[in-house]
Amino acid sequence: MTFESTHALVEQVAQAVHELRFTLETHELPGLEAAIVNSQMALKGLENHPGGVDGLKQLIATYPPEQQKQLNDRLAQARSDHQLNGELIRLAMQRNAALQAYAAQSSAGATYSSEGGVSFLGGGQLLGKF
Repeated sequence: MTFESTHALVEQVAQAVHELRFTLETHELPGLEAAIVNSQMALKGLENHPGGVDGLKQLIATYPPEQQKQLNDRLAQARSDHQLNGELIRLAMQRNAALQAYAAQSSAGATYSSEGGVSFLGGGQLLGKF
């Protein structure tokens, strides 16, 4: 495998993971599905490299030092972005759960009122029928 093809593979992975990070950071929900698919496809391409990630590392070790540094730096950035993406996804899931809980509490069906519940009025006191 030539340096150019190795560089293209590394760049594809780094770019896809970075785009997912940007999409998560900016909360661009319409582009999230495409960013996730692109990231998964790029990572699958990395896994499908002969020998997988270890094979890629061994291949990189055969290149001149300046090319090794270039590829390893880009892989390090991709690894950092990938780890951050995991954290951003975890936070987005927590935020979504909190919003769902808030919406459920705020709905008429979630309170005891004329629709059948206990209203939370006046500083959070329960003022309904039991």
